[in-house]
Amino acid sequence: MIERIVAEENGQRALLTRLRDSGEPVVIYGAGVYAYVLKRFLAANGIPVAAVMVDPAHRSDDHLLDSTVSTTEEVAARLRDCHVIVGIVNYPAFVTRAVKLGAREVHVVDVPDYLNMPAAFMDRAFVEENGEQFDQAAGLFADELSRETYIAAINTKINENLAYIRPYVRLDRLYFPAAEVPLRKDEVLLDVGGFTGDTVREFHEISHGRYARIISLEPGEENFAKLKSTIDTLCLSRVVALRVGAWDEKATLRFATKDMHIDNQISKDGVGQIEVDTIDSILGKLESKVTLMKLDINGAEYRAICGARATIQTHLPKVVLRLHTKEDFFRLPILLKELAPDMKLYLRQRNFMSMMLVLYGVFHSV
Repeated sequence: MIERIVAEENGQRALLTRLRDSGEPVVIYGAGVYAYVLKRFLAANGIPVAAVMVDPAHRSDDHLLDSTVSTTEEVAARLRDCHVIVGIVNYPAFVTRAVKLGAREVHVVDVPDYLNMPAAFMDRAFVEENGEQFDQAAGLFADELSRETYIAAINTKINENLAYIRPYVRLDRLYFPAAEVPLRKDEVLLDVGGFTGDTVREFHEISHGRYARIISLEPGEENFAKLKSTIDTLCLSRVVALRVGAWDEKATLRFATKDMHIDNQISKDGVGQIEVDTIDSILGKLESKVTLMKLDINGAEYRAICGARATIQTHLPKVVLRLHTKEDFFRLPILLKELAPDMKLYLRQRNFMSMMLVLYGVFHSV
């Protein structure tokens, strides 16, 4: 595999330097999750944001962090004198539109690692040092698209160049794509990383309410309150919300929180605390099986899967995992196949930004 790994001159870092040194105003298009991490990434690289713009129909808040959110019409007259950076994940259509709006400089900036910004996600030396494990992981995927996506994703991360991954983008739902994760009418979803209830809401809607149960785990106090509010607002009687995180042991851990709680994570330097336990223990106390597990917990996925050994081997659930760390590129596929040799692994790039890489594990006979 290492023969297909490229280390080229990093054009994105050169662009960031140019933006920082130009002194010209920078405007972000978009005010959602990606715009939030993009704004933090730019700030970490010494690039202030003069404005955030959205289409009028998508304007829901007045501010994104400390920047005012304006409409595209309000900013249009200034676009020729600005650098416009696309802050939405499915950017291709807007790049053309921004030029029509009068933008002189339109840039797509990929946030390679929003948990450790502004550091690079990985480099070629890391791949070479762990070459055997990368090779092993590459050989575990069930189809050619996964293997090609794997190489492209690594090259994208190393070079911060989205051109590598773009041919392999397969637009679909992030956690519950129809092809890789077909839903059953008796699904029992374990939602690890309940956040504010976004996954609960999505799953309820796309399944049309046809499922057996949802168990949602969210350890953060503020997010848990919002999760409960979502459940109550939707009147979901088959949803159990637990204020606990998933880990490989029962413990109290330090937890670092951020402004919008998107990039909260377990950290020895965190000022907060959360309670964690193993998935095996949590489900055991509930006396519940599980048929589908979704984990999106900002780098804690590996430890959580280690604590789900009995659950995976007994219930054979479908597993959906976001890849948040460079080590997860090889250790999560290897771990899943060690726990369940019959599990089929698929890797998909779900939109045009590198952070949206998802690993799916399924049992075709179940």
